[in-house]
Amino acid sequence: MSEKNEILLINRDKGFLEDMAGSLRQAEFKVHTAFGMHEALLALTFYPVGLILCDNVLQDVTGYDFLRFLKNDPLRDSVPFVFFVPINDQGHAFKAFELGADDFLVYPMEVEDFVSRIKEIMALQYPAAKEIPVDGSGKASPLLPADTTTPPQERRRAKRKQPLPNLKVSLSRDEILWMPGRIKNFSLDGMLVITSLLGKPGVSLIVKFSLPQGVVTIKGHIKHVAFDDFRQPVGLGVTFPENSAWREINDYFTSLINSADPGTSKKESCEQQTPSPPQWTGAGKTVFLPYQGSEGEDFLLSDSAPRTEEETYESRFYHSLVGKQLGSYKAVCFIGSGSMGGVFKGWDSALEREVALKVISFELSSQETFREMFIKEARLISKLDHPNIAHIYSIGDTDGILFFAMELIAGETLSDLIIEHGNLNTLKGLDYLLTVCQTLDFVRQKNIIHRDIKPENIVINDKGVLKIVDFGVAKKIDVNAPGEMPEGIVGSPLYISPESISGHVIDHRSDIYSLGATFYHVFTGYPPFEGDDAKTILLHHLNSKSRPLKERNPKVSVFLSRVIEKMMAKDPQERYQNYKTIVQELQSFRSMVIQAKKKKNSFLPGTGQ
Repeated sequence: MSEKNEILLINRDKGFLEDMAGSLRQAEFKVHTAFGMHEALLALTFYPVGLILCDNVLQDVTGYDFLRFLKNDPLRDSVPFVFFVPINDQGHAFKAFELGADDFLVYPMEVEDFVSRIKEIMALQYPAAKEIPVDGSGKASPLLPADTTTPPQERRRAKRKQPLPNLKVSLSRDEILWMPGRIKNFSLDGMLVITSLLGKPGVSLIVKFSLPQGVVTIKGHIKHVAFDDFRQPVGLGVTFPENSAWREINDYFTSLINSADPGTSKKESCEQQTPSPPQWTGAGKTVFLPYQGSEGEDFLLSDSAPRTEEETYESRFYHSLVGKQLGSYKAVCFIGSGSMGGVFKGWDSALEREVALKVISFELSSQETFREMFIKEARLISKLDHPNIAHIYSIGDTDGILFFAMELIAGETLSDLIIEHGNLNTLKGLDYLLTVCQTLDFVRQKNIIHRDIKPENIVINDKGVLKIVDFGVAKKIDVNAPGEMPEGIVGSPLYISPESISGHVIDHRSDIYSLGATFYHVFTGYPPFEGDDAKTILLHHLNSKSRPLKERNPKVSVFLSRVIEKMMAKDPQERYQNYKTIVQELQSFRSMVIQAKKKKNSFLPGTGQ
């Protein structure tokens, strides 16, 4: 077997290694495996490897260190190198490319798609050298299938027995991120492709076609967008003006359609198998492709359950931004979204560092009021220079997409820790409460209230440092206008203050209530109020007394219970009036607990510890 079919697969997970190697071997590739750099170098010494597939963390070194080593080795620097990493660790993609990686794949991935991508990569690295005759004229084309051993009439009869293939393509804006697609119909002008990639008419695209003789990449642009059914992927009408390669691909695809079984006409096949797809006008005849799923349903790029119109549209918008350049920042991977926008892990091309990119949602981006709120959030954060608040770097607008770049915080939220541990009735939990109080006191001194304190907005980064995030609904209080009108209910139902629900003017004491509700959840493992819907929970905040913390968790101290209950008093006048008082009481309590632990006492009078 030639070296172009020999693959070196490197991964520290034995089960994953065996599964992926087995899939490639079934596709007739010769595969060598290794757990780390040492074994990989032995394989490269003894076997003619044509492609390296490597995880980013190996048994002995990182994948990046291994790649750096290879690129400095004149005997091995030309071997194509592809990273194959988990979906939650895509942030170093650009580092990989800088070091000389040829491609970057993300798993989990369907086995069929994985093998198909490897075939594409191998075809790009080792394109077929043989020219293929067309129509017996002697003219050569690299695009049409070759079969010179069988008489033409016999070839036609043989082709009629072949099922109609699914015509797959990959689409990209920048040749870094590629999205899958399937051709729905095509003509001499171009094609309608079903894909999850969003784009506006006039936007340039690069389309990658997988053909029998290899992979062909041609440039085109979006002519129109078909987006009538929000439960379906988007349809992009892509044109290839005056592109001879597309004309040959069109002829090849047409030959595949014409070679289908003549027992059923194309018209009947389309009517039986799929609804009429959206058409677009252009020169030449349009050919419709009758694709079906395994049970007769129209092909979908996602097997997920139907989502609402807003969820589906926003999801497509966010995922279409992956790989896009926003000012001097590249959106590397999507992290999650909230009410105002989505958050991406990004790469600062100028300063070469990872950042978080917050992008205003597609729905709100056209509404001036929300654009102003988004800008206001960035300005508020810029005024909060504090070690426990994520720093903001810049704000920008690219092609109407409003965004700001800020410190990337990798870690777990308090919500994650509650799920993991049940509750945090420990000194660590007490330390978290003290830190948040001190940070919110700093925020209060800037005349700002957060208005959405909750476990999800308190993050412990990978260095153990607490950070308060998401100032999307924060408000600056005008000290000269204390009676200004409220803006309506703002906050999360499980932790919102009574005065926010009733529409009264709020101040920093509303954040104190939300903080008390948050740490009620932290110390007990339960939110203070629960219900079947948001309205029920809001009514509880207004009218009900929460169960004492010690009933929820007997290990919670009497003192700590008393502090949380006072923070959650219904009447703002009965709560703590400032954070400093809370901090002083908590610090005194913490000192008592530490002293008791030093004396190895298991019971501290008056505290329940």
